[in-house]
Amino acid sequence: MKNITDYYPSKYCADGVNCVAAGIYEYEGLYFTSISFEQEPEYGEHEDASDISQHPLEDILNKFGVYVQDYFEYDIYYGSKQCHLEFASTDIENIKALRTILGRHVYCDPEGKLVIE
Repeated sequence: MKNITDYYPSKYCADGVNCVAAGIYEYEGLYFTSISFEQEPEYGEHEDASDISQHPLEDILNKFGVYVQDYFEYDIYYGSKQCHLEFASTDIENIKALRTILGRHVYCDPEGKLVIE
């Protein structure tokens, strides 16, 4: 995963959704954030945004204690490389920790270990 940045879907403007920190939102006790990124086929990831690779995504979910809340498939264009995912947790600290990957390079090394540089 590269070019990891914030993603702000229009649904965050809905009634009851509160911005509680930079890029972190809350609704009825659930905290969430959305990111945009590109996959890297040279690291075994898929090329197209319509098919997000299991790794490093699954490793990120496990490391930060979050889950995928929304996939934003309506924002994906055929052949697009730009992926958008919403991550959620009932613990804001998990979301804060996840956001530390913004602007970094995330991949699995040849042994399958998660690398965040």
